[in-house]
Amino acid sequence: MGLTETGSLKYGVEVDGVRHKDFEMRVATLEDMEEAIEDAGEGACNARVSRHLWARTLVRLGTLEPKAITAELLATLPANEYGQLAAAEEILRGKLAAANDSSAS
Repeated sequence: MGLTETGSLKYGVEVDGVRHKDFEMRVATLEDMEEAIEDAGEGACNARVSRHLWARTLVRLGTLEPKAITAELLATLPANEYGQLAAAEEILRGKLAAANDSSAS
């Protein structure tokens, strides 16, 4: 299941004087979701859970090493970037559904 979606954030995140905007996200697994819920903490809002999930599923953010893409780093993004990442996640769901439909034929 190598489905990914690429995109670009409007502002991105600055690390060591370099702004990182372009990203690639992979399809989340059940394990990703379980760990995101655990990491976000009991009673966490959906946005916090999503941030922890995206930290696990973003395979690229600019030139950052994947291990540098953390929920804490994503917390520094401007709030309007949430929509860009949520849209990429939704596109991936559509790609997964389409792949499932075509394999059922």
